[in-house]
Amino acid sequence: MGGTSAAEMKRRFILVVDNNVDDRFHMSMVLQRFGYNICTARSGEEAVEFMSVSPPAAVVSEAGLTGAGLLSRIKKDARFSDVPLILVSTRPDQALEDRARRGEYAAFLRKPVDVEELYRVIQSAVEKTPRRNIRIAAYLKAKLEDDPEGADGFVTVISEYGMFFRALDPRPANTRVPVSIEIKGRSVRLEAVVLYTSSFDEGPFKEPGMGMKFVKINPEDQALIKTFILEQVGKDTAPQGA
Repeated sequence: MGGTSAAEMKRRFILVVDNNVDDRFHMSMVLQRFGYNICTARSGEEAVEFMSVSPPAAVVSEAGLTGAGLLSRIKKDARFSDVPLILVSTRPDQALEDRARRGEYAAFLRKPVDVEELYRVIQSAVEKTPRRNIRIAAYLKAKLEDDPEGADGFVTVISEYGMFFRALDPRPANTRVPVSIEIKGRSVRLEAVVLYTSSFDEGPFKEPGMGMKFVKINPEDQALIKTFILEQVGKDTAPQGA
């Protein structure tokens, strides 16, 4: 469950370009729930002005004239030539899909965008070590079941396959631990192995605890976790009229 630090995330952002306010809001909220900082623009011209001040880690833009104009201006300016451009469209466009496959764009996606596909595309475009499975910030009550005193804590990051368990006294790396997590009114019991630990002493953006990988979990509970994640990503973000 390691990856980009909070300090690195604060220095980077994704620029969302769309003249439709509802679509712009929806995309921004989903990307924020992936853990990214977001800035927005209503047009290609506004986007270029913004990029001239602070180049983003990637641009997610509506397709059509806006996207074509952005690609042309980005490729002509050395400051932006390596900024990945992801296009989204309400309609199929074979020419844009072909250009994306040739590497002119980072990707071409259809609206409404599938959040899992969007996550993988953003990860591939932005991260040095891309993840395939969505992980989100959370605040779920949890417990180390092998501790006689209960060892209550909280899961603050979760994916289908692992989590970060916030604890002041984390277990050593490679320790296998039975854990229970409260999700959607159910107690999910699983076994996880500690991949790494962190503490306040490691810096201002570190919280104490353990990054853990699930090693034994019922398929039904894993499906529940995935459902919870997708619900949290899409919560209150659907464009009006969708």
